[in-house]
Amino acid sequence: MFTIKKILIPTSILILIAVANFSTANENSASTESAAQGSLKLVMQGLLIDTQQLTSAMLTEDFANIEKTAKKIADHPKPSMATRMKLMKAMGSDMAKFKANDGVVHDAAVAMVENAQNKDIKAVGENFQTMIGGCLSCHGEFKAKVSAILK
Repeated sequence: MFTIKKILIPTSILILIAVANFSTANENSASTESAAQGSLKLVMQGLLIDTQQLTSAMLTEDFANIEKTAKKIADHPKPSMATRMKLMKAMGSDMAKFKANDGVVHDAAVAMVENAQNKDIKAVGENFQTMIGGCLSCHGEFKAKVSAILK
């Protein structure tokens, strides 16, 4: 009985991970396609999925996936021009701060790509902290305002 549990539990965990990865991959593909069609919400959902995958890759020191996922974050799709124009008009001078936060995320992701190529997990971790700081700063300052604008 003990031998069966030793085999069954790890096998079950592997199956759950495989199902979660398959589901996430399918969601990410759909989000990227729809995000390119204009929805800021779908862009953000895609970035969340990518950030979750990046976290997993970092914890396993999977440098190839760190590099690949950080590149996806750096090159994330933009919402449609109509959505961007609506935001620019409504946010006025706050748009510069909004864009600056996106720049922080972008620059940290680009640095993460380079540090993953160099297999420097410490630097990748520092880049990740900077990137998440940019996300939290933007969400803290703009999420409610942007949500109201795009209703």
